[in-house]
Amino acid sequence: MSYIFIRSCLSIVISLLAVFSGAATAANVKPFRITMVVFRGCEEACKGFTDYWKDRKIPVEIELLDVQTDIKKIPGFIAQVKKNKPDLLVTWGTTVSLQMLGTMDNTDPAKHVTDVPALFMIASTPVGSGLVRSLAAPGRNVSGTLYIVPVETQLNVARLYMPYKRIGFLYNTTEDNSKVVITDLEAAQSKFNFELVSRKIPLNTSGKPDPATLTKLVNELADQKVDFLYFAPDTFLLLNRDAITKAAVARDLPVLATSESVVLESDALFGVVNRYYTVGQLTASKAEQVLVNKIAPRDIPVVAPPGFSLIVNMRIAKDLERYPPIRVLKIAEIVQ
Repeated sequence: MSYIFIRSCLSIVISLLAVFSGAATAANVKPFRITMVVFRGCEEACKGFTDYWKDRKIPVEIELLDVQTDIKKIPGFIAQVKKNKPDLLVTWGTTVSLQMLGTMDNTDPAKHVTDVPALFMIASTPVGSGLVRSLAAPGRNVSGTLYIVPVETQLNVARLYMPYKRIGFLYNTTEDNSKVVITDLEAAQSKFNFELVSRKIPLNTSGKPDPATLTKLVNELADQKVDFLYFAPDTFLLLNRDAITKAAVARDLPVLATSESVVLESDALFGVVNRYYTVGQLTASKAEQVLVNKIAPRDIPVVAPPGFSLIVNMRIAKDLERYPPIRVLKIAEIVQ
């Protein structure tokens, strides 16, 4: 596998030229052209996606366009995709996917990519955000993969770790993912017999959530005696995960994460997650269905990886004196 980098960090062409198993060589097989638009660099899901083609010995050229968390770059990327017309477009995250593809009920061929088959990954709530009509039948030339473990599964696993009666939630009203998650948590209150205590994140003068308020909000939730803070799959929260989790640990407040980076790279106590690398590999398998098997995305159900990972940050467990019980240790992945 060789990587060819052009157009600086905005447009990186990853050329993975290999041979089909026992068949043809890269020299006489035209590679499939894939454009992948990511939000914050080529992280684990992106790596899982690119590694898949080497393992399968399928020749592809992957052009990587990095938004670098600045959505103002997306219109230029849309124009680039429309001009180059790759064989497949892959989008990373809810924000990028919605900006590039529009929704089921609001798609403009002048503003969105509509004439290239597309797959999304690391999109938290594809039905709730309008990316697809349903998981079983996407309803458009778009499909993808799930990465968030269902809320009920997370709550069941959390109860294996600790009893709880009150759950804290930082609510970003500008983020579709937060809106869907808070609805799911509210619906789960009666079944799991807990009270949801939420705090809306104030907006600054630009109408964006204000990171300067996060420590104060975490302290307010701790004052309300919540048993743990539920960390939603929200881009703003992820970008500020260190501030949030450190403020929580300072108040002896455990954090349950829905994304692995909040446990592995910050100070969440535990996470009930699908590994990003696995999601990337699964998305690539869907891409193979589109490119090799010629199946239209509209005919490919949106699915999640089988099972999930329970990750426990033992360093934080020691700091909080919240050591996992034996029943958790039997199924958990322990990290320091």
